[in-house]
Amino acid sequence: MLSLRKRRKPPGIPLSAMGDIAFLLLVFYMATTMVTDQKPRDIAVPELDSRAQNSPYPIVMYLDQDLASRGQVFVFNQEIPLETLAGELQARAASAPGGGSRFFLNIEKDLPYRHLHRVMQLLKEAQVRQLVITTRPGSQGASGPDTTAGDEQH
Repeated sequence: MLSLRKRRKPPGIPLSAMGDIAFLLLVFYMATTMVTDQKPRDIAVPELDSRAQNSPYPIVMYLDQDLASRGQVFVFNQEIPLETLAGELQARAASAPGGGSRFFLNIEKDLPYRHLHRVMQLLKEAQVRQLVITTRPGSQGASGPDTTAGDEQH
């Protein structure tokens, strides 16, 4: 005799119904976020002092490994010992028209951090507030800023 039992389907989760529900939820969230009214808000922007915003007289300094090992920094193409750097920068900032001055420190890319840290401490002692630090590739033994960089033909 043959057995005529029905085969049972393996239990499973209907994925098509879940996909439909996820799609409906997505459409619902999109529709409700488009309907909400987003009003612009007033933001209190702080006032700026125009003289401190842009100083026309930046003070440019240059430091490479050779100068740092000798304990000196280039400031406006003059070698200045690190011991007198804070006083020199304070004097130059005070003599600049308009009061505030921006300071630019141009350093070698591979300059050891201890030299940069020493100069940064002197700048802090001189109460420098606006400082821009730029890096350039390591020099090949030449001390001082490269003045020929702007003369390249394009």
